[in-house]
Amino acid sequence: MTLHLSERPITTHTIIKHVTTLLTLSALTFPPVSFAEIYRWTDEQGKTHFSEHPPEDQVPSEEISSQLSPLNRDSSKGETKKLQQLFKGATPEEQAHQQQEKTIQQQQDQKMAQACNKARQQLKTITGRVFFMDDNGKEVVVTEKERKQRAQRLEQEIRRRCR
Repeated sequence: MTLHLSERPITTHTIIKHVTTLLTLSALTFPPVSFAEIYRWTDEQGKTHFSEHPPEDQVPSEEISSQLSPLNRDSSKGETKKLQQLFKGATPEEQAHQQQEKTIQQQQDQKMAQACNKARQQLKTITGRVFFMDDNGKEVVVTEKERKQRAQRLEQEIRRRCR
């Protein structure tokens, strides 16, 4: 008695596509933001200093964070439109392919669940006192050792393949 459970291979193309989508969405959703306060002061020698912390001595300082604009930020509409075009989402063909992959995965998951249920039922059946019959309805003599081996194989298969 052999139990066969099919597995759907995950392709490199699928993984790359999902990782790229995730990274793109992360970059667009969570842009880098700086919350540090910036202080400016002039020391006794007339030298101007900038720091995230106010000076330790009693030198007067000014918090200037609100006066500064973020660095490395392109607010031009042209660049924004280019990025939106580049990351506008899946084409109808890609959406159809994704739906087809989803349907195939659901079918395979359903087959796997059925196979697992069948294996669990078979294990439950052969755990107690049982006798085996062939396709013609004749009793097949199986030793206790063979019965235990079959049960162990089913347990291993269930642990390996079933959730």
